[in-house]
Amino acid sequence: MKNREKRISLLINLAIISLVLLSFTFASDLFGKQISNFFGAFNAIFFPLIVALFISYLMAPLVKLVEKYMKIKQKWLSVVIVFLIVIVLLGLFVYLIGDIIYVQAISFIDNDWDSIVTWFNTLINDNATISDIYASVTKYLNVDTVSPVFINLFSVVKSLTSIVVSIVLIPVFLFFILTDKEKIFEGILSLVPKKYQTHARELGHRGNVVIEKYFNGRFLSMLIMSIFFTILFFILGFKERSIFFGFMLGFLDIVPYIGPFVGVVIPLLYSFTVKDSLLFGEYSWIAVLVGNGVGQGLQSNIIQPVIMGREVKLHPLLVLSSFVFFGSLMGITGIILAIPITGMIKTSMEYYVEQKELHETIKKTEKNKSSI
Repeated sequence: MKNREKRISLLINLAIISLVLLSFTFASDLFGKQISNFFGAFNAIFFPLIVALFISYLMAPLVKLVEKYMKIKQKWLSVVIVFLIVIVLLGLFVYLIGDIIYVQAISFIDNDWDSIVTWFNTLINDNATISDIYASVTKYLNVDTVSPVFINLFSVVKSLTSIVVSIVLIPVFLFFILTDKEKIFEGILSLVPKKYQTHARELGHRGNVVIEKYFNGRFLSMLIMSIFFTILFFILGFKERSIFFGFMLGFLDIVPYIGPFVGVVIPLLYSFTVKDSLLFGEYSWIAVLVGNGVGQGLQSNIIQPVIMGREVKLHPLLVLSSFVFFGSLMGITGIILAIPITGMIKTSMEYYVEQKELHETIKKTEKNKSSI
């Protein structure tokens, strides 16, 4: 009897899911443009909010230190002081490191990019197999087969306006998140029915731990990987390009697995054009790949577990799937949020299982007491 009820319940749930998916499909067909506009407007606000949230987790420890050691009671004043400290630190970074990276990037584009293109063309022309593969790929990318793309002045102005709005909104959102984070959470919690508020509070606390560990851990991981790759490229003999390549790979670490894979392509191609001046000569490209693999191994097995902990430890397949899903849904905002959202879903499921096991344990205990 129980098996029959379970089967019926499963069929009902599958039917509901099917109806929901069909509803989304029909809604997309009927209101595709409106839905697209909605997500565009949503991203225009949500992206600066998420960037502000990311920065707030980095700045929150500084706010606490200022409150503790400077004995400041007004939260807003502590936040303003931290804003000034961060502006000074960013100014020093841009002056000392940022300018070097910028100069190296411009020099690479002006002096080295043509060498990479020339080497690539020579490789294709001298190898019949590669030439055939290249021809097969490029015929699908023929300009004649691509729809004409017109530069719409309105879309350019719209994009520039969106950038300006984001630049203005990020510090505003950041200020209010740092000063009124607890009030905002309590306000959201008040909308939840009272009988579920305990669970909502616990889930909010666990979600906050996941987000805090992820954002802080990701920032530290990016910094550590930038330094690691910069030193690695110096050792390999990349000289003045080491800082540019190192920080580029470190920055792309914000997207795990995919970022480092994309980022290593440029230094890899560059190694073929200057192989005579590198430590391992013609085998330097192997050293670049091995070094990148070692860096990712350290990041995945040592840096990430130590800094981020178990809460955001996700299987690589789940990470890549979350990037594809949330990236398709929310663009760049979704890519940044993919891991913390997935981590929150994971902790929510763990909490649900804990509550279910606790309920079953209590039920068994009461049953044993009643039988006695």
